[in-house]
Amino acid sequence: MGEQTMETQKKVSLTKKDLNKAYWTFETYAQACCSYERLQAPGFFSGMRNIIDKLYADDPEQKAEACQRHMEFYNSEFALVGPVILGAAIAMEEEKANGADIDGQAISAIKTSLMGPLAGIGDTLRQGTLIPIIGSIAIALGQAGNLFAPIFYMLATLALNWGISHTLFMKVYDKGTAFVAEFFQGNRMEKIMTIITTMGSVTIGALAANTVKLSTPLELTLGEKVLNIQADILDSVILNLLPFCAVMLVFWLIGKKKVSINKVIIGIFVVGIVGGLIGIL
Repeated sequence: MGEQTMETQKKVSLTKKDLNKAYWTFETYAQACCSYERLQAPGFFSGMRNIIDKLYADDPEQKAEACQRHMEFYNSEFALVGPVILGAAIAMEEEKANGADIDGQAISAIKTSLMGPLAGIGDTLRQGTLIPIIGSIAIALGQAGNLFAPIFYMLATLALNWGISHTLFMKVYDKGTAFVAEFFQGNRMEKIMTIITTMGSVTIGALAANTVKLSTPLELTLGEKVLNIQADILDSVILNLLPFCAVMLVFWLIGKKKVSINKVIIGIFVVGIVGGLIGIL
């Protein structure tokens, strides 16, 4: 019986320490160095650097290609769901380094295809939902004179960002490219975006109703009867009608008329000061 020769390839496995280092490096440097040419690519590469060093330690050519691949243009939400892309890229690089038939362009394509959708979800969920909720709680604490309010805001925001993003990062790394197919299956992304957008709208509406204060002291004299315009007319129609109209006006100016936020803020100051001086607000 003749000897059988079999080529074996040394398998490279990433440890939890490697993954955590990649995650925390990415979260730290994701937006530390941006440019018009590459945008967040230097930050993404910083998260991949120790991974590339370990996976391609014995193959300088593959290492150089991987470095070039992850310095290509990259732009997405970084704090909440951005690590999903990092986890998928690491999983594919590990498979490629261990002999799987994965082309470098496929890894780049996965990153490109996920950048936009995840940016929409991450920005909406973080800036449109989580931050307003945490901010409203912090504002309520601050109005009550609690000095812990700003500390609570910072700690709660970071805890949610890191808790959600790290969990997603590890889950995506475990599932690899299967997560991508599962994510886009059955219009799941559209359903998630609808839910998040609805939650964000409700949250912003509740925050505006609780924090925006606007009223008028004007009175209307009808014979011997004096009507307070705020209490007897406006509040009897819809409670907090003036704050609601003010919020809708700001949304209309920013969204439809494309007025800059700075001009809107200055306009609010001017209207408030002038209205107070002449006694209508």
